[in-house]
Amino acid sequence: MIRAVIKKLPMSPHPVIPSREVWLSLWGAFLGIGFTALLAYLWQFPMLIGPFGASAVLIYGAYKSPLAQPRNVLLGHFLSACIGVVINDFFGVTFWSIALGVALALVLMTVTYSIHPPAGATAYIAVQTGGLGTTYMYIFNPIIIGAFILVLIGVIFNKLGKREYPTHWW
Repeated sequence: MIRAVIKKLPMSPHPVIPSREVWLSLWGAFLGIGFTALLAYLWQFPMLIGPFGASAVLIYGAYKSPLAQPRNVLLGHFLSACIGVVINDFFGVTFWSIALGVALALVLMTVTYSIHPPAGATAYIAVQTGGLGTTYMYIFNPIIIGAFILVLIGVIFNKLGKREYPTHWW
């Protein structure tokens, strides 16, 4: 019954994705997240993986998207980490300070043309945890280091796979 209903739903307008692309996305994400997950494990920052997991989907799966380009990944995470830690510093952790941190991060990313949706989670975590307990160091370690690693592995892996990433740097 449910299967019949699902089959009647309109099909996605997206073209079929070649299996080579699927395999490249799988192994790129595995390497990028594997390395940042190892660092998160060593640094004892398990919440780090949420925003970076979402970034990996863009960098390795939707690599042609403007949202996946190095400027957006690096600047988006940087600005969001900065605003999140500052909001936590000034207002502490409340429902409205978390909302304010994410909203201001979105505004900063918008006016700097660096929207990267996963960076919203970076701001959220920064406000909620005070930068994972490291306050302003959170901006550099783990956020900038982790985002840089994801982009670097994305550039190397996508080039080896003959995929056009990045489409632009800045």
